Amino acid sequence: MTKSTSAPDAALARRRLAAVPMLAGLGVLVGTWALLPRYGGPRLELGPRGDQLEFVDHVVPGTLVIVVSLLALLIGRRATTMGPLFGVGLVILVAGLWMDATHLPLVLQATRGEAPWGATLHHSTPGLAVLLLGVGWCLLFRARTAAPSRVGAQP
Repeated sequence: MTKSTSAPDAALARRRLAAVPMLAGLGVLVGTWALLPRYGGPRLELGPRGDQLEFVDHVVPGTLVIVVSLLALLIGRRATTMGPLFGVGLVILVAGLWMDATHLPLVLQATRGEAPWGATLHHSTPGLAVLLLGVGWCLLFRARTAAPSRVGAQP
């Protein structure tokens, strides 16, 4: 790589790393929001295992998002590559997929009139926010590989 191509790459890496505190703060907020349906808002009739379902659907992924967001602050200070921060994004993305997948039956019940829409939206929208945060985080810290140079290449 020449100096002219490495300077913009270094500047891009600095801008990405500068976004880590903002993304981590957003992760803590979204993770906290993911926890809230378990403890407040419209309740759903989930049967005898409702507390276990709420714990697995909200508390586990919400806590995971908060923890990895805080870890990203430590990783971001020492990062020499984007790989570990991309990994944080993947964890958040998987947490969002988990939340959305576990709430899809609830949304389908609401479309059939078997569950109230207010409670359905209260319980399912945090999962969408977690998923979107994970997608954004992964897009920001994905690896960018340059095309191989043809200079001096043998046919």
